[in-house]
Amino acid sequence: MINKTIAGVVGLLAAGAVFGWAIKGGKNEPAEKAGSAVIEQQGPAVGVAEVVQQSLVSRMKVGGYVEPRQVVHLSAQGAGKVVYVYGREGQTVMPGQVVVGLDEDRQLAEYRSAWANLSGEMSANQNAQVQLRQKLEGPVTSPMGGPGYDMYERATVPAYNLMNRIMPFMGGAPQVPQSEQQFTVMARNQARADYEKQQAALVASQGGVDRVEAALRDRRSIAPFPAVILEKHVDLGDTVQPGQVLVDLADVNNLDLKLDIPARLVSELTPNSMVPVVLDGNVTVDAMVDQIYPAANASQHTVTIKLALPPGAPAAPGMYAMALLPEPHAPGEVISAPVIPSSALVYRGSLPSVFAVGADGKAELRVIRIGERQGDRVVVLSGLKAGDKVVKAPTESMRSGSSLTGDQQ
Repeated sequence: MINKTIAGVVGLLAAGAVFGWAIKGGKNEPAEKAGSAVIEQQGPAVGVAEVVQQSLVSRMKVGGYVEPRQVVHLSAQGAGKVVYVYGREGQTVMPGQVVVGLDEDRQLAEYRSAWANLSGEMSANQNAQVQLRQKLEGPVTSPMGGPGYDMYERATVPAYNLMNRIMPFMGGAPQVPQSEQQFTVMARNQARADYEKQQAALVASQGGVDRVEAALRDRRSIAPFPAVILEKHVDLGDTVQPGQVLVDLADVNNLDLKLDIPARLVSELTPNSMVPVVLDGNVTVDAMVDQIYPAANASQHTVTIKLALPPGAPAAPGMYAMALLPEPHAPGEVISAPVIPSSALVYRGSLPSVFAVGADGKAELRVIRIGERQGDRVVVLSGLKAGDKVVKAPTESMRSGSSLTGDQQ
């Protein structure tokens, strides 16, 4: 009876073991390997990257000021009183929009006078055209004295001209009957000269109108491109003189960082290369080398360069910014530091952190200090060393900390 009881207990134990083995999927893993699966149990599979030592570019901080790439200073083209001013500093203006207007009383009076002169010249030009047509194609004008005198001239004038040709000593120019005088070459040339002279006067009058219209346009300061009002120098009622600056306009969507850098750093820069720029103390953007001046300042030994800031950068004209310019190494000098992928960074508040993978396979949150970015990698100043492993792209659950184990928290 006792033997049967023992056999039953052993059978029950064996059945429980088989049932547990089946539930685990037929696998019997060692207990010491259970901790290595912590990362896989936390959700979707994540990659692990190794911290490597990478050669770095030594950089020098150089400060400069942000300025618009395109600035226009609208000045007064003549003396007058300001009768219109659009908006205030910071407002946007569109191309062709009037920003500042001066009084136009004198120009309008000159404009009316110019149009009156033009109208008179148009009438005179039309009359000269009629006179020329009369000389070329018009009917014969009746001579003074009537038809009888005309018959007399036609009979005597040819005989007089013949005798004058035979006996030149009689003197006198050849005569022309009155009925033929309007068709002579000299009469036609004179009419044509009068017509062309009147056409020139008409063009001159049109030029007078154009000149007054240009003067009227100069009374308005017009925005040449989409811009923002940087500064107004006049207000309503002010009296200005020719050449006085009225308003400053700038395209604030395209900004440059202007720097005066030591001449030795120019050799490390090439057009269109990228340079890290620190804005507002903590925002870093990549700016492109847009312009390198061809000559250096003889007294300061500096060269002026301009870096084109990317669109949407948090900068404004006049802001101070720092550029991290590459500096040439001394002979034989090599600078290196640990780097990690940018995607491994996790921010808890304002502190950069990473999930470092320990020897037991568990991921723990570790606060680090980071330096500049090198492409898709970030320099680690402290908190990690070469050979450590970090989670390349932490999942959302890891970032929020909800899936960390008690040891990791």
